[in-house]
Amino acid sequence: MTDRNEKIYDSPPSEPGDSFWLEHGHKMLDGSLDAVRSASKSLMTGLGLLQGIYLAILGFAHPTPESTGASTDYAMKFAFVIPLVLWAVALYFCIEVMMTRSVNINVHSPDDIRSSYRETLKQKQGNLRSAFWLLAVGLIAAILLITLDAHR
Repeated sequence: MTDRNEKIYDSPPSEPGDSFWLEHGHKMLDGSLDAVRSASKSLMTGLGLLQGIYLAILGFAHPTPESTGASTDYAMKFAFVIPLVLWAVALYFCIEVMMTRSVNINVHSPDDIRSSYRETLKQKQGNLRSAFWLLAVGLIAAILLITLDAHR
């Protein structure tokens, strides 16, 4: 006889490879936060490299003309700062992924642990996704600015 509070789940009969996939799923869950942090480290490295290359291009190529006082000169100089600002914000999101937060959970409650883990992972993945898109938009902006300036 079963306890009335016991959860019984309907499930189809097991396939021969199910235990392999269940084990694989557990490994994926175990490493998911580490994988997001590792991706953030890689993105931070890429951001640093990209910023260095971009600043070198700005320093050696002198893409903006010497100021003549025209408002278009200031607008163009400001435009060249946009990729750096986007990449700085992307770096902030990467650091947010790397930061640890104190979590108050009931260690005897699987539901509390599960929900806290899911929320943390969702937040970190969202920050990583934002950082990626900011990097991409900044890269596109930098390429456009350098290309447009080369044709002036």
